[in-house]
Amino acid sequence: MDGAIVILGAPNDDQGTLSQIAISRCDIALTEWNKHSALKLICTGGIGEHFNTTSTAHAYYLKQYLMNKGVPETSFLALVESRFTFEDALLSKSVIDDNGITSVILVTSEFHLPRAKLVFCGVFPHIKFRYLAAITPLPYEKVLELEKHELQVMQREKHNLFTLRHSIKSGDIPKSLQDTEFYMSRSD
Repeated sequence: MDGAIVILGAPNDDQGTLSQIAISRCDIALTEWNKHSALKLICTGGIGEHFNTTSTAHAYYLKQYLMNKGVPETSFLALVESRFTFEDALLSKSVIDDNGITSVILVTSEFHLPRAKLVFCGVFPHIKFRYLAAITPLPYEKVLELEKHELQVMQREKHNLFTLRHSIKSGDIPKSLQDTEFYMSRSD
């Protein structure tokens, strides 16, 4: 296997209905998959207070949305049940490595793309990336708030990458996020 599309999660409501942001990401991933249906899909998102309070992983809702749009189940790799962007990358690593993925199309929203690029390139220095940015279907003022948040958390992500690189160089590779100190904010 060569390539995959990784779809980063966004909020859903307490019934599992995807937000406009999540749908916009799925739709751009679907458009790309329809052009290149040999690509596998990796959906991300677990359960968390700030984006999914149901008892079902957010990635499942992304997968169901895409399957309802005609994507067969055989086109999906394992769900990545992550809680925040850095964990999206870390937990995607085993899925990508185990399936011999050498190139990734990373799908997120335009306001989130600079951080997603930083994190995924840092976690996957040898993977070839292409990026697709979904346009956020929200009022301009709300998008500005989201962009402001992204700028505020970039330093934290740089620290997380430094911590990860230091762990790898010292041979103390973390088995899970609980084994190392990574930072996230409640609104990540």
